[in-house]
Amino acid sequence: MDRYDVVIIGGGAAGINALKAARDLKATVALIDRGPLGGTCINRG
Repeated sequence: MDRYDVVIIGGGAAGINALKAARDLKATVALIDRGPLGGTCINRG
């Protein structure tokens, strides 16, 4: 089983920013989203 320091649910703008912040802190991160990254505002605008 993989272990992560942070698990983010949702790859919208907030999820991507959280991912970047966690990676800057050298955390292992899993981002879970069923659609394309970027969320509704970026992909369907």
